[in-house]
Amino acid sequence: MIAMTSNSAAKRAAELRDTLNRANRLYYIEQAPEISDARWDIMLRELQTLEAEHPELLAADSPTQRVGAPPSEGFEEVVHASPMLSLGNVFDREELEAWHRRVSEYVEVERFDMSCELKIDGLAVALRYENGVLVQAATRGDGVRGEDVTTNIRTIKSIPLRLAGDDAPEALEVRGEVFFPISAFEQFNAERAEQGLQTYANPRNSASGSLRQLDSAETATRPLEAFIYSISGSGSGAGLPGTQSGVLEALNRWGFKTNKWSHLATDLHSVAEAFEAAGRSRSGLDYGIDGLVIKVDDLALQERLGSVGRDPRWATAWKFPAEQVTTVLKEIAINIGRTGSLTPYAILEPVSVGGVTVSQATLHNADVIAEKDIRGGDLVIVQRAGDVIPQIVGPAPENKRSLDSKPFEMPARCPACDSAVVPDDEDVVIRCVSGACPTQTVRLLEHFASRGAMDIEGLGEKLVSVLYQQKFVADVSNIFDLADRREDLIAIERMGEISVDNLLKAIDGAKTQSLARLITGLGIPHLGSENAELMADYFRSLGALIGASLRANIWRHIPVETGEQTELVKSLIGIEGIGPAIAESTQDWLQLYSNLRILRNLEARGVQPPPIAERPEGEDSFTGLRFVVTGRLVTLSRREAQAKIKELGGAVSSSVSRKTNYVVVGADPGSKYDSAIRLKIPVLEEDQFLKFLAGEAPEVSGDATPGQGSGTTESQTTPFD
Repeated sequence: MIAMTSNSAAKRAAELRDTLNRANRLYYIEQAPEISDARWDIMLRELQTLEAEHPELLAADSPTQRVGAPPSEGFEEVVHASPMLSLGNVFDREELEAWHRRVSEYVEVERFDMSCELKIDGLAVALRYENGVLVQAATRGDGVRGEDVTTNIRTIKSIPLRLAGDDAPEALEVRGEVFFPISAFEQFNAERAEQGLQTYANPRNSASGSLRQLDSAETATRPLEAFIYSISGSGSGAGLPGTQSGVLEALNRWGFKTNKWSHLATDLHSVAEAFEAAGRSRSGLDYGIDGLVIKVDDLALQERLGSVGRDPRWATAWKFPAEQVTTVLKEIAINIGRTGSLTPYAILEPVSVGGVTVSQATLHNADVIAEKDIRGGDLVIVQRAGDVIPQIVGPAPENKRSLDSKPFEMPARCPACDSAVVPDDEDVVIRCVSGACPTQTVRLLEHFASRGAMDIEGLGEKLVSVLYQQKFVADVSNIFDLADRREDLIAIERMGEISVDNLLKAIDGAKTQSLARLITGLGIPHLGSENAELMADYFRSLGALIGASLRANIWRHIPVETGEQTELVKSLIGIEGIGPAIAESTQDWLQLYSNLRILRNLEARGVQPPPIAERPEGEDSFTGLRFVVTGRLVTLSRREAQAKIKELGGAVSSSVSRKTNYVVVGADPGSKYDSAIRLKIPVLEEDQFLKFLAGEAPEVSGDATPGQGSGTTESQTTPFD
């Protein structure tokens, strides 16, 4: 064979890449092959030879890159450009109608189209393309951070390495689902069984395990497929489709494999018909589905709706009814939470439900157990709610009890520390209130270090348990003493110098976590992360929180009339969004001397959250201002307007009073507008309000000047500074 010049080799390699990539798309995506397998193999071998002789010709979009790369030592972390949100669920028509009503009320639009798509039972991935070439692929992970699986993704032939078409954006991120076809999974498992290897439980687990192989050559041997269903950030991209149905068309045009089963519904009746059709088609599909995804089709509406927590408001999943099986309830055991709550759970004879082996199920509380009438030794019906959470439905019809079977009773003493337990009527639970309960302490340590709290990487459940058992830590403040015990930590089995140094670095970094994260990590009953943000905005510093605890310890010795609230509780209830239950729970926590000691120890060990500065009261701040929003706005809904007010530190009321600073009015404002005129409260029309949001001082109607007339400016202060 005559050696090619560099120019001729480059030209031939480009021709081969284009031909092979086109052949891949026609075969794996459009199911319309135009060349034979033998011809494809010959061309691929020719391209491999050219790239070996001319390494400079190797390109990221070359089909030769699908065969795998040398094994990796691990996966790099990827922070998603925008979170990969999970979906909320509905399980019947009534819940679907409630979701539709919430969407309609939020954006104040009565009718909107909905894109209905099959919910693929696979592994969510994000794929990023630059100049039409695949440059990065990541798993969903926790929604914020995933793993870089680019090398493995390149082995999936239905995922294009280079985009087709002339209208693909220069920078593009798409989201989709990787899955293992059912027929291929069955053959794959049969081959593993013949080789004496462990088989996989279901196609979803197999897809996840295949995509996370450190050796991408191994991934290349597994027939994974992928459906792509969305463009990340598509609502704001120039030239991108304006609807979800348009997105699916564009994705297909650019060479992605999209699921052909999709319906555009104009009302809930059409959605219900699509759900029934999806159920009928389920048994004939070569991939698993567990329901129907319903999305608001208009991407501009999607952007306005945003998300709540980690769920998008603009989409939901209508799940198929759960599969039910029977098994033996071997025992009802007790789990102890970080707040001392004793929660019963079921230990089951392992059973496969929907392809997943289930050996435990939550039972919530004694009332649920009594209502379901289940006992240890019973034959029970088990299902996975939403194909995720195992639950016991009740005794199986064929269940037969022995003569010595007895109804379940909650323990009178804590199984972990043998302390007496007390009922918490408000939460319908039994609690261990011992401050020395070892299980509570371990759970609290785990919570303190968790990603949602102080985010101390490397301090997981197993290590926390070891550190507690070996007396390295007794409470959360001791975590920050570990820097002085480096050599002792290295001596712990499976630790080593690198692991210990990484752990100590993470602990040191946690010293400057936000006050909200610190308050979350303290594990105050009833106080979640959102309310912790409100508390942090109120106290503003660890020192103020310590001052509040000190005063609470003093005040607890001062008698209070029955039913009367303490000054601390009254102050906390004054925080917008904090109710009596949370305020009293926070006071109960603060007035324990052991907790005051923990706060002081944290401060002494260098834990110093950045203090939260007071918002400057001026043109660009709504701090201390109270608004009422009424009428129908054009550019945003009332809820959106209220959310923007709160983002800037303002408060929102549902009625107009002399404490109101501004009333924002749209069309048909009604009696609230009349009240504003009567009380001489400044009125903002929509365009004035938008300018105010942008930082421009409003020219208001009404006789009162904000903070000087009938409306009063209330600044939020704390007596604990």
